[in-house]
Amino acid sequence: MIELNKGAKIFIQCPAGLATGGPEALHQLGHYLNKIGFNALMYYVASNHSDPVHPQYKSYNVPFTFEVENSSNHLLIIPESNLYPIYQKAYSRMKKAIWWLSVSYYWECLEPWKEKIKKKKFYALKSIINPHINPPLPTPARLRKLPLYHIRHSYFSEVFLKSNNISITGKISDYMNAAFFDRVLKNQIKEDIVLYNPKKNGAFLESIISKSSHFNWVAVKDLTADGVADLMNRSKVYVDFGFHPGKERMPREACIMKCIMIIGRDGSAQYSEDMPIADVYRFEKNPNKIDEIITLIEDCFKNYDAHVQNFVSYRAELGEEEQVFEKDIKKVFQYKN
Repeated sequence: MIELNKGAKIFIQCPAGLATGGPEALHQLGHYLNKIGFNALMYYVASNHSDPVHPQYKSYNVPFTFEVENSSNHLLIIPESNLYPIYQKAYSRMKKAIWWLSVSYYWECLEPWKEKIKKKKFYALKSIINPHINPPLPTPARLRKLPLYHIRHSYFSEVFLKSNNISITGKISDYMNAAFFDRVLKNQIKEDIVLYNPKKNGAFLESIISKSSHFNWVAVKDLTADGVADLMNRSKVYVDFGFHPGKERMPREACIMKCIMIIGRDGSAQYSEDMPIADVYRFEKNPNKIDEIITLIEDCFKNYDAHVQNFVSYRAELGEEEQVFEKDIKKVFQYKN
């Protein structure tokens, strides 16, 4: 639990003008914190935008700022992909919480730190003489020693935190916007289309596509939210062998739009707690499984009505995400008596 004094401000660090899953989750958090009586602001850093709020997130109505108030009364929430504020003077007095939206991006964020340290002459010796000369790497071993709150987003991030003996303050996932549910067309005729995300898939999916060129494979890219919904409404199958750094939005969107999901086992996709689908639709990235995957896609085309019933419970769970989100926020954030 994070206890705050009355009047405390919660600054949520977020990239400006960017529309991806992470920023939307951060805006959702700000929206609900304000809704239940806290004072939350989106904190946009290094922004040249006069209006940093992406049009998709204006409906969340979260006030924003380009500066924080470095006070022990206030809280700074940062995603795991930008941990620099942990050591920077501008935030030295603030309480700090990491919201672990991803695990994979955390490891990626360590690389710039490592490169910076490599370029420091006699860094190792100097850091022994004066540990504060430069901030150390925010490794898991270091993070668990610092006065930080850790909020897990996915079960995948919970496994990571627990395996590194990092104390978990609470859990908060995000939710699928109600507007997406409103775009579901009940009487839409489904077509034999296989959708995929070109940004997070790689060689394995390319091998599947090359062996099944007779299928109508369509990449989900460069579309508005309405465009994505229209495409998913018409399609029967969604295939995703990406790395799933956390609970990904596109697979959830596909499930809401009644696409049959065929998924890999990387990242959070390996856990039924994050993606509760039957194992028959979940595959290792094994070249020997490609023919089996293609056969399953063909069967999904032929017997769509039977297959899609296997995703009814997951779709229902997605419909309850927003209510769970609000309940979890109330458990994690409280005012002191």
